[in-house]
Amino acid sequence: MKRGLFLLLLLAAALCLGGCGGTEEKLITFSDTGIQSDLVGVAINGTTLTINQAGTYMVTGTCKEGNIIVDAPEGKAIDLVLNDLNLTCSTTAPITIKSGSMVVLTLKEKTQNILTDNHAYSETVEQGEQTAETLLETIPDAAISSKCPLMIRANGDGKLVVNANSYNGIVSSDTLTIESGVINVTAKNHGIRGKDYVLISGGVVTVKAGEDGIKSTNTERAGLGYINFKGGVINIQAGDEAVFAPRSVNFSGGTITIKSKNKGIKVGSKTNADGSLGGGTINFLAGIIDITSSDDAIIAEKQVLQKEALVTTNGKEYTGKQ
Repeated sequence: MKRGLFLLLLLAAALCLGGCGGTEEKLITFSDTGIQSDLVGVAINGTTLTINQAGTYMVTGTCKEGNIIVDAPEGKAIDLVLNDLNLTCSTTAPITIKSGSMVVLTLKEKTQNILTDNHAYSETVEQGEQTAETLLETIPDAAISSKCPLMIRANGDGKLVVNANSYNGIVSSDTLTIESGVINVTAKNHGIRGKDYVLISGGVVTVKAGEDGIKSTNTERAGLGYINFKGGVINIQAGDEAVFAPRSVNFSGGTITIKSKNKGIKVGSKTNADGSLGGGTINFLAGIIDITSSDDAIIAEKQVLQKEALVTTNGKEYTGKQ
């Protein structure tokens, strides 16, 4: 079975977990003194919750030093419903997804969910005490860190606030999909990163990043390493590239506002003989895209601009040439 079809089947199963009749949500409550739950499929150690079975788990409460670990068998889907959850953690990521074939973060309607990290990831790497690769074995590099396909969606106007004081905001070392919700990410380093791809099809997404805003990184497998904007309202403020992918960046809907202290959109994975970036494609197919940058607004070897897309760079209409 092809990987894409397999992921679609897993996603359908995950969506069913959160929305099919007969499925009960399993309530878990955090507090500063511990976690209240008598459910099968979870393990509790102080204020650390580990989910190790498939199902739908509703998590609520406030904890100044709490975290959630998802460690599910391969082939199993988990729907983690955030219901006015406020977690801060100074030793690791508030949410770490170690294993599982699909995890869906569902933002319950009319709730605000806040995840904050304060651990010393970036300082440890910058001081040369450990390499990033070694440190990742013990401390995730993002406030929400996933090693399997991750999807974020909302019931109604559910909201997620990610305060990544340590390093990155939301990271998946597989695929990352945002379907809906009001999502605000503030990150010391990168805002949102999906290795294989990032797909945003709806919602209101705001990213403020010290380095790259939204990025994909896979250069190893053909057909991966891309970003798709299909809908929603996306606002990106970045200290480096606002949008980066090695293969392609594709706009087919939505309203995207980009402000970058470096380059606006950068696509490519190789350097040509003249020093320019090669191998990447930007497809402006539809949507409203406004780019303000201190350096080049758009860098890509190939560009497609259709009339259904309204693109402006530094206040001027973009016609396909810088």
